[in-house]
Amino acid sequence: MKIKDNFWLGLLAGAASFGLFYLLLSLVNWEKLGAFSVRAPFLLAFIPGIILFRMMLVKWDLDKMGRGVLAVTIVGMLLVFFLV
Repeated sequence: MKIKDNFWLGLLAGAASFGLFYLLLSLVNWEKLGAFSVRAPFLLAFIPGIILFRMMLVKWDLDKMGRGVLAVTIVGMLLVFFLV
């Protein structure tokens, strides 16, 4: 099945990957580890988006979806740095 190359689907995929990975990271007790700051789970949750971005652009040739994932990643990182 061929995936339609759409910017909005890229935004959705980027937000979904961030949300699911953040939920997974929220199960870890970050205060007990001590060495990590408050921002650590947020920033680590962006890793799947970066990997997804690379795979969409290089492997799957989905340029518009890759741009959508990149937009979610950049805006999310800026929000974490300025608001958290």
